[in-house]
Amino acid sequence: MSFLEWWGESVDPGKVGTIDLSGEHEACQCRPLVWGRLLCIVIGLPVFWYLTVPRVPLPTWQSALLVIGGTLIYVAVAYLIHPQPDLKNIGPAAGMIDHPWRYSDDLNRLLLGVQCVLGPGRFIAESLLDALVLFRSCEDPQETLPTEPDWRR
Repeated sequence: MSFLEWWGESVDPGKVGTIDLSGEHEACQCRPLVWGRLLCIVIGLPVFWYLTVPRVPLPTWQSALLVIGGTLIYVAVAYLIHPQPDLKNIGPAAGMIDHPWRYSDDLNRLLLGVQCVLGPGRFIAESLLDALVLFRSCEDPQETLPTEPDWRR
């Protein structure tokens, strides 16, 4: 942070995004999309593990345990931590140029970077949770039948 950013921020403060720690999401209602996302996960994760495990300089079972455990921790962290940057304050030219008078745009850029890093893990977690909701709703067909609309009463 330069002196100009500190001075400029004290004169005209900008908004900074937030970090949501609730770990909640709205379940996807589109069954083909849930199936497609689940298919991507079921194919993509084993391919990732297959390509990554031989590169870890440990015995195979230890490297597999390390890679799969690290993936599970990453997915859990990505689901629980959801950064939300204020995209109106990331600098001029849609964030391509650093704002010389504000350091709050640097914080929003950091939140945007963290959001990009955690994005694939959040995709995996939400896809698995949506598939779980889909499978649970298919167990009892009586629960999924629509009830009488309120306007007919």
